Amino acid sequence: MTDSLIERVRETMRAHSMAEPGDRILVAVSGGADSVCLLHVLRDLGYAVEAAHLDHQTREGASAADAEFVADLCEHLDVRLHAESRAVEAEAESSPLSFEEYARRVRYQFLSEVAEENGCPVIATGHHADDQAETVLMRVLRGTSPGGLAGIPPVRPSGKTRIIRPLIDCTRADTVAFLDAHGIPHRIDHSNTDTRYLRNRIRHELIPSLTSEYNPRLSEALTRLAEVQRAENELLDDAAADFLNRCFEAGRINRGAFHRGMVACQRRAIVAIAWRFGVECPFDRVEAARAFVMDGPVGRAFDLGGGVVLRNARDRTDVVRGPTSTDEREIALACPGETKAFGSVYRVGVLERMPEEPLAQYCTPARQVFDAAALGNALTVRFRRPGDRFSPMGIGGTKKVKDYFVDAGVPAMDRDRIPMLMSAGRIAWVVGYAIGAEFA
Repeated sequence: MTDSLIERVRETMRAHSMAEPGDRILVAVSGGADSVCLLHVLRDLGYAVEAAHLDHQTREGASAADAEFVADLCEHLDVRLHAESRAVEAEAESSPLSFEEYARRVRYQFLSEVAEENGCPVIATGHHADDQAETVLMRVLRGTSPGGLAGIPPVRPSGKTRIIRPLIDCTRADTVAFLDAHGIPHRIDHSNTDTRYLRNRIRHELIPSLTSEYNPRLSEALTRLAEVQRAENELLDDAAADFLNRCFEAGRINRGAFHRGMVACQRRAIVAIAWRFGVECPFDRVEAARAFVMDGPVGRAFDLGGGVVLRNARDRTDVVRGPTSTDEREIALACPGETKAFGSVYRVGVLERMPEEPLAQYCTPARQVFDAAALGNALTVRFRRPGDRFSPMGIGGTKKVKDYFVDAGVPAMDRDRIPMLMSAGRIAWVVGYAIGAEFA
C-alpha cells in the first residue's frame, strides 16, 4: 500500500507535469494526515521541499498546538519551515465573506507570498480524491456550472507560481495507511467532524449513505466525472474565450455577434462578463441574461446582480456597473486584502517588483498599478460627488470629474455608476478610466 501510494503520486505528478527537475516545492503543512503524508512522500521522491504553516489562532489554542507540531516535524526532517500566526477569525468578522472563505483566501495569499519571496515556483497542497468527490457533490447540491463539476484542478496557475495537488488520485484512507505503516504521527482537527458545516455533513453523512445504499463506488464515480468534465472544459473554455473576444469589448456586447454564437459559448460569455464585474451568477440568472441579450427589447434593462445592469440598444448591450448616484456611501478597502463594495470585488496588494510585461499591457480597465508611497493605505471607494476634481495622468492640470467624463465620451446615464478609488480624500483612480497623476 505504501509503495503503491508513492508510485501513484509519482505518476500523478508526471501525468500533469506538476514539477520540473530542480523546482523547489513549498508544501502547505497543516499537521493533519494528508499534508504530513504529502511532505514525506515528496521528500521520498527526491524533491527539494520547504514547508509553510499558517496558525489561524482558532479552536481555543488547538491551532497553536498544530503549529508547534509542524515546527517539530520540520526540525526532525530538516525541512525549512515558514510559519506565521494571525488572528484570522477576528479579521473575518469585518469581512463580508464567511470565516471559511476568508480563511481560505488568507491561507492561499500567505502561501503565494512565501513561495514568491523564497524562490519556490510550486506550491503543493494535500487535497486528495475524497476531497474531490466531496467538492463535486457539494457543488451539485448547491447548483453549479460545468466548470464547477470539474472540481479541484490537479494544477492551477497562481500568479508567478502554480498550485499542485499530488495526492489527487489517492484517498484519505491511503494517506492514513501510509502514515500508520511508517509510524508517522499527525494531528487531528476535531472541527472536521462538526456537522454544522456543509462539507462535514456531506463527508460524514451524505456520502456514506449514498455509498451504502446506491453506489459503493460513489467517490470513484464523482472523481471520474470531475476528470472528464475538466478535459471538456478546456475545449469549451478555448472556444468561449474566442467568442467573448469577438462579441465583447469596452463594456459592450455586440448583439449580432452574440446571436451567432453557440448556446454554450453564450452562457460562458455571460458568466465571464459577470465575473469581470465581481458578480457570480446562478444558472437561472445566466440564462435570463442570455435571453435578454438575444431578444430583449431596445431601451430595456436587465439586473445581472450585484448592482450590474445590462441595457439594450439596437445593435449592442451595454454592461453598466454600480448603483445610481443616490448611494452616497464611502466604503473602506482592506489594504492589503479583498473587499466587496457596490457589487464589485476590490483586491489590494503590494507588488514587490515591477511586472515582467510593460505597464501599458499589465494595466487594464479592471487592474491598475500605483506608487505605493503616494497611494498610502487609507483607501476608500465611492461614486462621484458635485465639485469632484482630479488630475488625470497624461492630460496636465486638474479637471472636474464631470468634464473628464464629457471629454472621455462616457454616456451621461453611466457617469453616476462609475466608482472612484479615493486615497485620503483624493481621487486616485476613476475606475476603468484614468488614474490621478500624483499616484502614477
